[in-house]
Amino acid sequence: MNKYKFLGAFLHFIYRMLSFMTRKEYFFADGVEMNEPNIIVFWHRKIFTVCNATRTIKKKASIVSASKDGEILAELLRREGNELIRGSSNKDNIKSLKEAMKYAKRKYTLGIAIDGPAGPIFEPKSGAIFIAKKTGMPIVPISSYCSKKWIFKNMWDKLEIPMPFSRCVHYVAKPFYLTRESSMEESIELVKKRIHEAGYKAFEIYNKKYNKNKKIKFNEESFGKE
Repeated sequence: MNKYKFLGAFLHFIYRMLSFMTRKEYFFADGVEMNEPNIIVFWHRKIFTVCNATRTIKKKASIVSASKDGEILAELLRREGNELIRGSSNKDNIKSLKEAMKYAKRKYTLGIAIDGPAGPIFEPKSGAIFIAKKTGMPIVPISSYCSKKWIFKNMWDKLEIPMPFSRCVHYVAKPFYLTRESSMEESIELVKKRIHEAGYKAFEIYNKKYNKNKKIKFNEESFGKE
């Protein structure tokens, strides 16, 4: 085992420990079928919590950077039952897109951190949109809100990791489709809007259930960095 896979295995151990120690709740919009072929999209900063929300999916494949650092994340995802597609989520990365299309034909759900692997933050890459238009698969945005978390401010994605004993609300939004007639720019803005809405919905559910007598502001620019 090389050092990157070792680090990935260690990260997976930490992830499972933290997952065990957090109080998780899952909420699903109408029309969500987690074990039907979907394109799951989310912000790169939420990758730890999205792993929890997608654990029940039986056939899943994730696009992961082909870099050495990506090897660390790839090992974590592999241990969570994901098939791996190495490459970026940009439509210009032909190799990873072709492989993703093969998995789509085999009725896999595809998981894509849509602003990864190198940002900028909250700016969707076009790969997932290209796949959705070609295959007709629905896009399903996922986001979360955690009451306490570590935020790695020096990382481009401001990665969030839930703290032990925090309460995490996961929200899986309603599937939607992209038409071939819509422009790439229009589609990118729609996907961006829907993922942000999923993040706000997770926050809204948390706030309504657990902060009835408090007012917490939701910062739409940082999405979780309250």
